[in-house]
Amino acid sequence: MISRKTVIYIHLILASLFMPLLLMMPITGSLYLLDFKGDQTKTEAFRISKPIPEGEKAQEAFFRAQFVEQGIDFDFEYVRDGGKEFTFRPATRVHYTATKSDDGTLVFSKVDPTLLKRAIELHKGHGPVAMRWFEVAFGLALILTTFSGLWLAITVKPYRTATLVSFGVGAAIIAFCLI
Repeated sequence: MISRKTVIYIHLILASLFMPLLLMMPITGSLYLLDFKGDQTKTEAFRISKPIPEGEKAQEAFFRAQFVEQGIDFDFEYVRDGGKEFTFRPATRVHYTATKSDDGTLVFSKVDPTLLKRAIELHKGHGPVAMRWFEVAFGLALILTTFSGLWLAITVKPYRTATLVSFGVGAAIIAFCLI
């Protein structure tokens, strides 16, 4: 059995490691819900009239070749295909989009997001792949930290009732909203 001291230490380390992200997520999420979504400057970079190949790998190679042909030194990790608009991610930095017009022309635009827009994009998982893995680790650590904190509170008799009642009310609110 793990000692109480060890649980407290694990809880402390995980909470401290992920605290910056733990603060960023509700701040950016709340701002987004309050309609503060950040801005971005979008400038047309170039146009081409070529058909886009089918398939993820073929499209990625096609788009990389277009940037090289235009003499633009730009690297991206992956392409998000939105049907008429392609976003070259991560979107947490200066990046590009390509929009299909009705006549088949692809309009490439350079996008320069503000700091708030970059933070919101990071929150949404549109950052670098490494950050997305960090966010997955954060999710797992948050679950572990939450359960360890709940266990620690329940094991202290004066906090037990308040903890269980609060947890129950929170769970009931979520259950009510799901119905």
